Amino acid sequence: MINELLEWLEYIEDVRQERKVKHKLKDIIVIVLFATLANVDDWVEMEYFAHYNEEYLKRYIKLKNGIPSHDTLCRVFGMLQPEILQQLYKKWQELLNRNEGEALKKIICIDGKTMRGNRNKESKANHIVTAWSKEDGFSLGQKVVDEKSNEITAIPELLEKINIKGQVV
Repeated sequence: MINELLEWLEYIEDVRQERKVKHKLKDIIVIVLFATLANVDDWVEMEYFAHYNEEYLKRYIKLKNGIPSHDTLCRVFGMLQPEILQQLYKKWQELLNRNEGEALKKIICIDGKTMRGNRNKESKANHIVTAWSKEDGFSLGQKVVDEKSNEITAIPELLEKINIKGQVV
């Protein structure tokens, strides 16, 4: 199962300047993915996690230049488009759901918020609906609510965008 996910990671485009790249994008994503699965929730702890589990990580990634710093992990993830992370989560869920119905059940929270400080003279502030995985501790996806609409119409569009089959909303 994990090998299929690792293979899929090879197709993610690395937008960094090639001559300045010391760590492969796949290596960074795998470190963050594994650390997140182990309930690690900040960049410094992810670096510690990677050092502590380096031999295990080397089963799946090469780590040719060692463990990236927490600053590198943060910077690279800041460059990734949210759609890529949504696709990664969707692929992960597909792999879990394939396990003869023994997929992990998770609670997905839906919340709408008005984003402060982003309105201008021509339009109101954006209102965003977010799907949040309580167990994983991160956002699965977001959808901007159309100005002449409400949250109720945006929620089905958001749920369709993320793969939450078998989860509790």
